[in-house]
Formats: sequence, structure tokens, C-alpha cells
Amino acid sequence: MLDTILKATGLDAHACAGLLGINPVVFDEWAAGQRTIPESYLLLLSDVLGVDPAVIRSSSKRTHRSEEYTPAIWYKLRGENLVDADRESVLLIRQLGRYQNEIEEVTGKKAIGWKLLFETIRQANDAQAPPSEQGRRAARALRESTSLSHCATGIGEVFRGNLRRLGVLVIESPIPRSRIEGCSFYVGAHPMERPCVFANTYESTWFRRNVVLMHEIGHAIFDAPSSGASLDFIDSDETNELAEQRAQAFAQEALLPREVLHHIAQSHGIKWASLTSDDMAVLVAETQVEQRTVARAAVDGGFVPAEREEASRNFEISDRLRQLTERALSTAEYLETLGPDGEQRLMLGMRTATIPSRPIRLPVPYVRGVVSALQEKKISRGKAAELLMIDKHDLDSRFGEQLQAIAED
Repeated sequence: MLDTILKATGLDAHACAGLLGINPVVFDEWAAGQRTIPESYLLLLSDVLGVDPAVIRSSSKRTHRSEEYTPAIWYKLRGENLVDADRESVLLIRQLGRYQNEIEEVTGKKAIGWKLLFETIRQANDAQAPPSEQGRRAARALRESTSLSHCATGIGEVFRGNLRRLGVLVIESPIPRSRIEGCSFYVGAHPMERPCVFANTYESTWFRRNVVLMHEIGHAIFDAPSSGASLDFIDSDETNELAEQRAQAFAQEALLPREVLHHIAQSHGIKWASLTSDDMAVLVAETQVEQRTVARAAVDGGFVPAEREEASRNFEISDRLRQLTERALSTAEYLETLGPDGEQRLMLGMRTATIPSRPIRLPVPYVRGVVSALQEKKISRGKAAELLMIDKHDLDSRFGEQLQAIAED
């Protein structure tokens, strides 16, 4: 049955084996039903593919139509806009979601706050209201429930931590040659699943990713539970769809409510009637949100006339922005601002998985959590390497100094 399921997902068996770090010959035998799948791997396959273990284990000989066993998310991932890199990256993200659940169970730090919050927002939603208004109301509820509305300041530096504390899996990693800019879906087996939001960092900016991630949170609340997944593509023009309008309004209101723009303008002496390129650079730096979204929010907030939105979007701010915030620097430039032994610099080279055939960057809080669990002897070195998707040699070379006091397995 595994072979049928793989065909349904559009995943190649050899590619799947490489991504999960499984011997391809053994994996082929599993797929062909020639060898029993060990329980641990059966549960892993169930989580990453989204199929019940009993179905994967089934050895029924009758002919099956692949559609019968295609989880909702994989329907979305078979579109013509997608490439193998997209499907393979989603598989890895789902694997990471499983591992995140494991480390939280081991450390007793299971976060499920998102469930009550998301359900409260859904129940309060007026489905008859315009989609933009639905999005704005949901964003205000999110800000108020997570203390993100305090001080009327930008939340670009802090909202990821707030989402992770709720139990949302937030992942940012480059996928070259992919048109996916962001996506959201649920990972893990029901009823222990969790929402995951992803932003493609390839040729993207910090300011744009903040919008993408919050846009995907809007989808995770309203759309992904029923549709299996929500996918957003680079330069997509599907802004007329109800779901997209709602998610776009959600992101803008969550990151740039009117009171935030008003507070920043007052604090920096910005005159909306004579907005300059330097003013726009300050607004982007303080809110940590891309320029075009700031310009749109300024119009929606009544600060700037609609006829001046395009001009506001086209101000040249790059040089001034680089003076105002390190977030505008390139990776190489940013590294120069860090000390040679700084934790941030070290972590840049410690969170890329090497076991999967396609690399993925693990979230820094997740890496810290795994290393901390190993230091506290809650997991073994072998388990730590598995959770970090690296081998034990890489584990020692990356974290050797931190793990010297731990006895060998």
C-alpha cells in the first residue's frame, strides 16, 4: 500500500527515502510490500504522509485508485505551479513537526495555546462580513490575546516567539527554484496536530517574510484546517479570492494597526502630508514590515491619500534603511557585525540538517531545545542527532564544547 500512497502524493520513492535518511533499497522493499515496516518508521511515515498507519500497513491486493488515499494537503501539492522541491520540502517540514512534538513531550513543554485561541477566533468570526473585515477582527483578537498590542510598537522581532509559545511551528528556510513564497498546514496525527507556517527565505527579505508568515497564520486559522494546506506563490495575483483577501487583511492589521503607525509617526516627527523617503525608511525600520505593505496601511489608516500610495511604495529607501536596522543588511554584512564567537554567528552554521538529501534550516529555538534536552540527559546523543537530522559526528563537531560533560552512549 505504501507504493500506492506515494504515487498519490506525487513523491518519488527514492527521493522520499533520501529525505528521511532511509536506505533506498530497504525503502523500496517496504513500498513493494516485501518487508515489514518497523513500528517506529511506520509512525514516522504516517505523520509525514498524513495517512493512518493501518492503511500504510495494509497488504490488500485489490486495485486502489490513488485518490482514495490522497490526504488533503497532497492534493494541493500536485498543482502545476509546484516542483519536486516544494513537495520534498513539505515532507521535511512535516517530519520536523513530528520531531518538535517529540522533544516537547520529553521536556514536558507541550504548547497547545493555539487551539483555544484559534477556536475562539473562528467562533467569533462573522462569515457574512466582508473578508477584509473578518481578517482585521481576527488580527485584533490575536494581538490582544498574545500581548502583541502593548506599547503600540512594531512586532517584527517578537511575534515568532509568541507564536512558538502558543505551539505554532514557524519555519523559514530557502527553497531555490520554487515559486512557493509561503504556506500553512497542520502537522502531526489527529488530535495532536499543530499548525505550521512556512516562509521561503530564498531571495526574500526579513521585512517581506514578516508579512508572509503573518499571512500564513491567517490561513492557518481560517483555511488550512478544512483545505489541508494553503499555498501562496511569488508574484501571485490571486488577491480577489475571499481567503486571500482575508489573510492579507489579517497580516496587515496584525503587523500594522493604525495605532502603531500613528505612534511611530508621532515619535519621529513624521508629517504624513509631506512624507519623504527618509520617513518611509523609518516606518519600515520601526515596524519591520516591507515598504509596499506600509504604504497600503498608511492609506487604509487615512494617513495618506489613495492617489499617493504608488509614490509611497516607490520611494528609494534602501541606503537609509541599511543605516537604521541590521535587518536590511545582507547575510555577509550582518556576519561582520557579530563577534567571531557570538552565539548568533555560531548558530548560523549549526542548524542546517545534513541527513536529508535536501537541506533544511531548523529553527534556532528548536535546536536550542534539543541541545538543552541532551545536556540535561533527557535524551541520548543518538536521539539528539536524529532530532537535528544530522549524524553523531556532526553532532559532536557542532556542539562538542557544550556536550563535553555528557558521557558517551
